Amino acid sequence: MTVLGMNRRNALIARLNPREAIRGVNQKFETKQRLAAAGVPVPPTLALIAGEAEAADFDYASLPQAFAIKPNRGRRGEGVILVDGRCQGGWRKLNGEVLTEKMLRAHVGRILAGELSLEGGNSDAALIEPLIRTHPAFAQLVPFGLPDIRIICLHDVPLMAMTRLPTVESGGRANLHQGAVGAAIDFRDGTIVRAVLGQDEVFDHPSTQAALIGVQLPFWRETVEAARRCSGALGLGYVGVDLVIDATRGVQVLECNAFPGLEIQNVNGAGLGARIALVERLRRARAARQA
Repeated sequence: MTVLGMNRRNALIARLNPREAIRGVNQKFETKQRLAAAGVPVPPTLALIAGEAEAADFDYASLPQAFAIKPNRGRRGEGVILVDGRCQGGWRKLNGEVLTEKMLRAHVGRILAGELSLEGGNSDAALIEPLIRTHPAFAQLVPFGLPDIRIICLHDVPLMAMTRLPTVESGGRANLHQGAVGAAIDFRDGTIVRAVLGQDEVFDHPSTQAALIGVQLPFWRETVEAARRCSGALGLGYVGVDLVIDATRGVQVLECNAFPGLEIQNVNGAGLGARIALVERLRRARAARQA
């Protein structure tokens, strides 16, 4: 197993991911526009609040029953609020808490001030999208929360894939470091072939006891195709694509990462190094034939 280490990954990114492309991918709205232009399915945009005047004039009562609000240049899921319906006094957040319009306006103010952005201290914009509803095939596996899929691509070639399954311990977040299950996916048919919790291999979900091995993910061919298109659309030679399967809209690309983590190798029990070397060797051979 040829494991891709941090130094080799950083060297690969320095060679394949231009700085301008990295800066662009850190802005969610702009990334969505470029992906949509390339035919990649992305969540619709309900609103983009880009300044204090827009925030003051925005009609919050016009928002739908369920929506998500996030910083345009957010980091690690910070500043994301998920709303699941209206209730007395405002809206009901996904965790059951009540969100009043005053609280929502204050949150938008924090986003605009850049408090929740990647850079910190700079201005930002608030992005509002419909709430993603977990596809039933995923919903039966997890206690709550939104599972996602991470696919690493070298140019337009998918290298490795996993799904991150929230647990009670992770608080419903699809974050491996907070206790979510990581499950390796077979590219051939979209079935789960291995699962880990931390460093331990597991066969059932710890919170639901649902069997994981052999589960086939829905819309797998569409999922891989969506991931393949992201590299060219964003100008990134090496990219981690995060996707979800919405109950009504199907495959949706949530975001792309110019510095994808390395934990996917532990989940798959395989290294990225040999796969990267093979793809680059084949690309060189093809270029030589076309010269």
